[in-house]
Amino acid sequence: MFGITDYAQFDREYAYDGDDLGVTYRDGKTVFKAWSPLATGVYLNLYLDGEGPNLIETLPMERLDRGVWYVELFYHAEDIFYTFSFEFDNRHREETIDIYARACGVNGKRGYLLDHSKLNPEGWDTTPRPKCESPCDAIVYECHVRDFSIDETSGIDREAKGRFKAFTVGGTRYRTVTTCLDHLKELGITHVQLLPVFDFATVDESKPYKAQYNWGYDPLNYNCLEGSYSTDAFDPRSRIKEFKELVMTLHKNGIGVIMDVVYNHTYFTEQSAFHKTFPYYYHRLNNRGTFSNGSGCGNETASDHLMYRRFMLNSLKFLAKEYKLDGFRFDLMGLHDIETVNLIRDELNSFDPKLLMYGEGWTGGESPVPSGKLAYKWNSYQFGRVGLFNDNIRDAIKGGTFNPYDIGYVSGNRHAALVLKRGLVGSVPHWQIQGAQEACWAYEPEQAVNYCEAHDNHTLWDKLSICAKHFSREDRVRMDKLAAALFLLAQGMPFLQLGQDFLRSKPRLPKENEEINEVTRVCHDSYNAPDSTNSIKWNEKYDNIEVFDYYRALIRLRKNNKLFRLRTREEVESKLRFLDTGDDCFIVISLEDQDDRIICMFNPYNENRYFRLPDSRFFVRLNEQGKMNKFPTDGEVIVPPISAMVFKRVKKKV
Repeated sequence: MFGITDYAQFDREYAYDGDDLGVTYRDGKTVFKAWSPLATGVYLNLYLDGEGPNLIETLPMERLDRGVWYVELFYHAEDIFYTFSFEFDNRHREETIDIYARACGVNGKRGYLLDHSKLNPEGWDTTPRPKCESPCDAIVYECHVRDFSIDETSGIDREAKGRFKAFTVGGTRYRTVTTCLDHLKELGITHVQLLPVFDFATVDESKPYKAQYNWGYDPLNYNCLEGSYSTDAFDPRSRIKEFKELVMTLHKNGIGVIMDVVYNHTYFTEQSAFHKTFPYYYHRLNNRGTFSNGSGCGNETASDHLMYRRFMLNSLKFLAKEYKLDGFRFDLMGLHDIETVNLIRDELNSFDPKLLMYGEGWTGGESPVPSGKLAYKWNSYQFGRVGLFNDNIRDAIKGGTFNPYDIGYVSGNRHAALVLKRGLVGSVPHWQIQGAQEACWAYEPEQAVNYCEAHDNHTLWDKLSICAKHFSREDRVRMDKLAAALFLLAQGMPFLQLGQDFLRSKPRLPKENEEINEVTRVCHDSYNAPDSTNSIKWNEKYDNIEVFDYYRALIRLRKNNKLFRLRTREEVESKLRFLDTGDDCFIVISLEDQDDRIICMFNPYNENRYFRLPDSRFFVRLNEQGKMNKFPTDGEVIVPPISAMVFKRVKKKV
């Protein structure tokens, strides 16, 4: 591997601290820089098109200090495609796209030179980003661009269907219910988190109407956008302009945009642009000298190598500024070293401290980096300004994710209450909770991303249809709504998946002669399943409108009451307490400050539970249908089977 045995020492000798790798414009010139310290020659190739043989010229690049190669054009070059060729041992030459390319041609084979500012839609510079003072104020809705609108029930026309443009279209309906953009507004979420929209590898952009699908966790070019989501993948400007229109439209409607980023691995390994640029540097190796596979996808990138760390910082800064993003979600963040994660937070803070940053505090396999140096969830105190997905509350609510038959609190597990209580307080220490220490991991409640459904694994409704199959459909709907109340009213930042609010299912096409049962009829890993599995069927919203109304009521309740959005462990300690019910599984929480008092009751039993309210008068703020009843009440109240009830203290007249 070029004889590098000590990467830290190599970085000290060769790491480049300039911010101008890739392409920059200076004094009317176009400057190209690439970093490859052990290359014996580097060349710039200019092309007329994004693919094909239309080479304009090849120019040798000059070697500068610290492994940087340089060439410049004596004019401001635009509308030209380019690649680099890297030569090693004076003979072997690999051509590849620039890893720093910010625009590309079809299928990401060549970079493209353009002025991004010329693609800003009208109003781009004057449309403000929505304000979000704390992660606890955010309610994040995970969306896949294609799923959002590809189904015929979306009401989106053919050109925009399955693409960025669908997010800019208002007024769509399925019968009497809103779809797409109007649905987002009606539900009341604060942020949309888009599954990867950077340029990924496994969808052929040259065939826009071919039936092909991927979530996008197969990175090709991090700084370029995915062409299959644009109306013209052959025009590099189309994807940029249309994505900016998406962001601006959501901002105009008060909705932030979070980008799902996948810096932990590349889809290709030896054939990746990183490996062709500088072999064996950007990916981690194990002690056998082969590629480590901590991602479970064939390789893992080396955030602890200085130039990959700087690539990540450069990339995130570019994406945040150029596209006015409101945050980033990090896939398999546990593969990144803690120092890098903290430096990323610092970099985002220098731009906007309110940008959201959170990720998965685990890996997909074993990494050669010691676990104490990685951004695992159990190391969270070392990067306390970064959010982490709360798998503890997830599994406590619905049952173990990796065993479809495992039950949770809402489906009858009477041993899940303790872990659930940890999640309800934001996974920070609380004086009333003893035990379940593994679920007490957060530095502050702002760090806890509470959820029970995401793109991975079964949807909540499919999970309940398996593990609670012996219950009636009505009872399973009650379980779903109780689950929603638990994670949406917990301290921390709530997160839900597109369609979860109306019982989204992912039906699976059976194989020939396959036995069909409650497990095989649905898909738990739909990363490349067809639209018939993944698309949002907006008729399900029409069919389950009472569930949608309940989710919407919960979201409104959370947004209108700051006691559900406590930001520090000290606030949680002083303002939240569990009331004695005589039954650990019948959970009642009191939230109180000088202005308000709220009582939340969670009944997982298939029978009524009773509780005597404290010495004040209360009104029903949310019942099992999501309704409010302002008629004052006191004394004993009934909590119906498998449901949540929320009471709010009646304010005294002054």
